[in-house]
Amino acid sequence: MVASPPRMNSRQPGDDLADWLVTPPGRYLLAWEHAQLDRVVADLFGFHALQLGLPELDALRANRMPHQWLASAGGAAPVRAAALYCDADALPFPARSLDLVVLPHALELARDPHLTL
Repeated sequence: MVASPPRMNSRQPGDDLADWLVTPPGRYLLAWEHAQLDRVVADLFGFHALQLGLPELDALRANRMPHQWLASAGGAAPVRAAALYCDADALPFPARSLDLVVLPHALELARDPHLTL
């Protein structure tokens, strides 16, 4: 008897978080995180900013850097369009080319948080 191959799960690591973020406690958390990030990133100087992951949260909305990108690891259709899709531990940017990198919930969803950092 030949065993059939295991079914591949199409769910990505962040899918459960994305589902939870649409609940009332999740919306409350997003509003709180938006307020904190708006305060922190508003006056940071630079030219190139990257948000890595969690498209449900616009972590750079209060920042005034002229070049801002959202990078996503893929998965379900994002709430807003990502500029690029890549692995968090293999970013396609040269060293010292980004002035600000925001990683909202990226470390707890990463395969290897140390490599991501």
